[in-house]
Amino acid sequence: MRKSHLLNNALRVALLLPALPTPCAADFMQWSNSEIQYLHGANYNEPFNPHDVVQSIITITHTHGWAYGRNFFFMDTLFTESGQRSQTILYGEAYSTFSLGKISGLDLSYRIIKDFGITVGVNLGENMDSSRSGYRAWLYGVTVDLDLPGFDYFNIDFLRQRVTETADIGTSWQITPVWKLPFEIAGSKWSFEGFADFIGRNQTAARQALAQPQLRLDLGDFWGDENHLFIGIEYQYWHNKYGIKGLHDNVPQALVLWKF
Repeated sequence: MRKSHLLNNALRVALLLPALPTPCAADFMQWSNSEIQYLHGANYNEPFNPHDVVQSIITITHTHGWAYGRNFFFMDTLFTESGQRSQTILYGEAYSTFSLGKISGLDLSYRIIKDFGITVGVNLGENMDSSRSGYRAWLYGVTVDLDLPGFDYFNIDFLRQRVTETADIGTSWQITPVWKLPFEIAGSKWSFEGFADFIGRNQTAARQALAQPQLRLDLGDFWGDENHLFIGIEYQYWHNKYGIKGLHDNVPQALVLWKF
């Protein structure tokens, strides 16, 4: 009976899509979150380089929810400090997820499942010290929002990825869980949050696993200004970095973050 109910709901969603009203301005932005992060690490590995590379990274992120889903964007600016020739690299990703529950007005939740979405995205990278075309990848697929005890959110993207530059190397798959788990220790406020990318091989790249979990302490809460200034640590684990078999990162990074 439950499978039949979900199928009927999916059919109703498909029928409702052409008749969707345009949301008014007041409905467009239902919530938003923006952050500026500073990260510093000292033992990154780079191709054809036997030395540990020291880098600083400034990351700007923004996400917001609106009447039919949510949008997410981040931009990394990476500064090489030592271990190789100084360079500046820009890397960004942007994703839009269209919530089937919001679009249809139906309750699609079932047990730990909260909602389903259709997700599209783009990944862009540029080396500012090179004239060569940068990295380009295009993604599309489905997202499952889970309702797990204690978590503010836990979402999993199941995506198809196509890399078109620096060369067209075909398609592969990508599975990305994203989470945030807040908690308290002796009255201090913490969170454990981050993401992991599991990416299949394509014509030239090996399978990859990239995880960047963060442990954050709400420093501003100690003087009554909570949810703005954070310090902590991010751990970067990258198996087959850039799709290069045998190139791995295991890098703890100091973290300072301002949320607005």
